Amino acid sequence: MKTAIISSLRPALILLALGFGSSAMAQAPGLPSAVIKVSCDRTCLIDMARNYIKALANKDADRARLAPNVMFAENDVTMPVGNDGLWGTISGVRAGALELADPQTGNAAWFGIVEEHGKPAYLAMRIKVENKLITEIETIVNRLPDMPKPFGDPDKVSHDPTWNDLLGKEESRSRERLLTVADGYFNTVELNDGDVFTHFSDDCGRLENGVSTTSNGGASSIAQGCEQQFKLGIYKINKRVRERRYPLIDEERGIVVAAGFFDHANTFDHYLLKDGREMKTALKWPNSISLLEAFKIRDGKISRIEAVFTYVPYFMPSPFAATNVDHQTR
Repeated sequence: MKTAIISSLRPALILLALGFGSSAMAQAPGLPSAVIKVSCDRTCLIDMARNYIKALANKDADRARLAPNVMFAENDVTMPVGNDGLWGTISGVRAGALELADPQTGNAAWFGIVEEHGKPAYLAMRIKVENKLITEIETIVNRLPDMPKPFGDPDKVSHDPTWNDLLGKEESRSRERLLTVADGYFNTVELNDGDVFTHFSDDCGRLENGVSTTSNGGASSIAQGCEQQFKLGIYKINKRVRERRYPLIDEERGIVVAAGFFDHANTFDHYLLKDGREMKTALKWPNSISLLEAFKIRDGKISRIEAVFTYVPYFMPSPFAATNVDHQTR
């Protein structure tokens, strides 16, 4: 496990460790250049995301401010914008989404609930904006369960208001540190054996597909709280956390939005927790989940987690992995 952590260090972080990160010209994680020209601020980015959602709800791609070469994918499958997938089935968008933005990378994210022919689905969306046009649209749609996975009651879902909290100087951390804390979460999830490679607040809570899996569903029936679950080794089924990307980092609010895959090889169908209890795997064949996941980090500790994920074929690749400078493959 120690070797895996070392091998997972991103090149930008290695440069920092070697002392190159202090240079005024050193680029921060997720940024293509040390010289950043912000053409769309946070308000602009969130407006772009809202406008896209409105266009989606109305099935009118012409309203979405799309670049001519926009790249669109739904559950890691590229397709034309405005024709297929959710664009063809959407019948409504529910109010109350979680909206996040990073002007330095030009990325915005939207976590909320849509409807397809009146049936609810969880949608996580990331857009990249350049010159006030959308060049990338990455969407994860989690529909009514076809396999064992969280699916919360859409009428009872709410986003914790602390996501919007601006952090004080003593609570905030640099982009580099925020990324390290988030990546440590994935190091902890991967081959979860009881070791914890990041920091959690005592009240850390996680919402997955609308279910509070740390206090009111899922793994919370075995142990409550983020760190407690990992110390038990509940998530040992995760063989790897692959193609990790961190396209959005908000230093003022202590937020990181990540994308990636959890691979479940399922070479075993049962395993023991650290306290000796036996766990059974829900699925008996190789599979992967694809996700967009947001972390709220306060005082260097993960306090809130929100994710939308769905099953995809085992070892499914992301069409965006090769196009992002902050791409990490393992």
